Amino acid sequence: MSFLKRLYFFLFGLSIGIMILIFVINKKDTRFNYTPNKRVLNDIYKKNWVFSNQNNAFSKDKFLSEFDVNFSKSNTKIDTCKVYYIESKKLEFSVQNCEKNAFFVLNK
Repeated sequence: MSFLKRLYFFLFGLSIGIMILIFVINKKDTRFNYTPNKRVLNDIYKKNWVFSNQNNAFSKDKFLSEFDVNFSKSNTKIDTCKVYYIESKKLEFSVQNCEKNAFFVLNK
């Protein structure tokens, strides 16, 4: 079998496998969180959100894509509820990330 024929079969199988993988990943709503920023945001995303002021509520849909964690301001050495500072271009929150709840406080 020539090299071009083997390359063709390889690329054909690879493309079918990638399409199946994409279909399965989209069905399961899987997220790949390899950076510390994404892991913290995903952990907060899964919790019950409690706001200090109900007018500051925003949608969870844009939370993972628009916000970043400022680790230099955050206090992660606490055992019970770690405090993270989450920033975007318009808003800045301090979040107490407890076991079941995430408490949001708007910073000015």
